[in-house]
Parts: sequence; C-alpha cells; structure tokens
Amino acid sequence: MALGTVIRDVYTDGERKVMYGTLVSLLRQPNWSSSGLYCYWDPSTKEPLYIGLARNLCTRFAQHNGLGGNKPSGGNKGAKINGWFAENDRLGFSLVLQDAFADEAYDEAAAIGEGQLLEGFKTLHGKLPPWNKIGGSKHGATYAGSDTARWFDFMTGKIDGLVVSRMTIRELDGDPTAEFNEAAVHMSRTAFNFHSKNGKLDDSSVIANLRDHMTDVNARYPSVTGSDLYDIEEIIGYLGKPAPHPGG
Repeated sequence: MALGTVIRDVYTDGERKVMYGTLVSLLRQPNWSSSGLYCYWDPSTKEPLYIGLARNLCTRFAQHNGLGGNKPSGGNKGAKINGWFAENDRLGFSLVLQDAFADEAYDEAAAIGEGQLLEGFKTLHGKLPPWNKIGGSKHGATYAGSDTARWFDFMTGKIDGLVVSRMTIRELDGDPTAEFNEAAVHMSRTAFNFHSKNGKLDDSSVIANLRDHMTDVNARYPSVTGSDLYDIEEIIGYLGKPAPHPGG
C-alpha cells in the first residue's frame, strides 16, 4: 500500500482555528489531495491516540474540534479532544498526505491504508489505539507487514525517516520551495512504501527511488531553458535536514 508523506504538528486548545485554517490553505494547493489518513497522538509519550481516514481532512478536523458549529457526538472525536485539552496543554496531529490524483481512488486506497495501519498496530500491541473503537478494512489488514506499525512511530515522532516531511504542517504551508521539494519526494516515498510489505523501511530506498524517478523525469521533459526540472542533489540535500519534533 502506498501510504504517502507523513507531516506532523502539535496544537493547543486555543490554536484549533489556526490549525484548521492552515489545513485549508495547505490542502487547496494543487500538489495535495484533500483526502487521506490522519492521526492524533500524545506529544509527551509519542503514543498514538487515534487514526482515521477522511474524504475531506479539513472538514473532518473541524468536526472533531468543534469548529463551524460542530458539536461532540458519536460520529466525531469532539468529546475525546475536549477531554484531552481539559487535562493537557497540547495535542499531536499528523497527516499522511496523498497526491492530488488520490481523490479519484479515495474510497479504496484510504480505507486500505487505515486497515493496514490498524492491523499492524493491533498485531504489535494486542489492541487498537485508545480512541479507535473498531478496526479498519479487512482487505487493508492483509497488507500489514512486520514494519507496518512503525508508521505510527513516524506519525508521532517516536522515530524519524525520510518518509517524514522536513517541515511541520504550519511550516510547510506558505513555503513554496519546501512544498515543491516535498511534492518532488512524495512519489519516491509512495513507490518505496508500496514495495515495503516484505521489506524494511530504510531511507536508502527513498533516496534510490528519488534518484531513479527524477533522472527519468529530467530525461523525459527537457527544459527549454537548458536546466533540469529537478535539481536532484539540491532536493537530496533538503532531505538531509532533520525531521521536526513539534512535540518537544
């Protein structure tokens, strides 16, 4: 399953509207799909609290966070999030970004991804994340491999890897250079993820896919200015930056 690019952040009770506005701004850019997977997590322990999928990530964030007239209900995590902020200052939030073409395949691809992650977590820990009441797609569960549960660690910041954005959600929004770099790397991440069921999640695979993909694109689409579409070494240098740890 091609899971995508992990991008993480943390927010406070008073930053709910700010985070929502950032999501709207980021996900309306042409590179990214509005649909995908998301995860809430504990910034202090780096433990996942909930993973879900949404056809519209912005709308779902508003529903969970009591914005736009949404109230806590059985259909959202509003009560869980309100209870969290009654006892904690910050809440972790991560996305698994999909490219814009993913909208057409949302129903199958996102459901498979959710089922894959939940099954991997359950296999490792013997239970689901605390805010998840039921498992995901049975088809998705068949994609779970020995390394699947590590995706929760990527999303919460427990571990790092090149599948993780070099910027937080709020840092990436409004930085066109960083967004170009992340979009350029995204296809290499998804290609690597797709083949990782029986393999290992290692950064060298991302770099190898990146070089192959960008070399091919540069050869297929020569620029009229004489410069390549992708500066491969510059983008690899960008990936040399440490992944952010917004949870501290």
